[in-house]
Amino acid sequence: MAEQDKNMVGNAVQPRENEDEDMENGDEVVDEVEEINEEEFKSLNDQIDQLNAVLDTLESKNDNIHAELIELLKSNQEARKQFQESQDKQPQANGEAKP
Repeated sequence: MAEQDKNMVGNAVQPRENEDEDMENGDEVVDEVEEINEEEFKSLNDQIDQLNAVLDTLESKNDNIHAELIELLKSNQEARKQFQESQDKQPQANGEAKP
């Protein structure tokens, strides 16, 4: 394990001075942002609005399915309870002792 640690330290990448690169990259980003015009922003906003509408619809459908599932589970639980009660009463009706 100690040898692996030595190898990791020996193979570590040393940081380099890149302030000049950051400045150049920052200038490029500003230039790219300026190139994006108002029409492209409007198009992106419209797409985001459409995605939000679709997500709202999916969320609503998911909520409805969840509510129906809860209702189904409760109904199933009640049916099982009634079935178990009817099974418990049958041996007593035949005069048999319940185990």
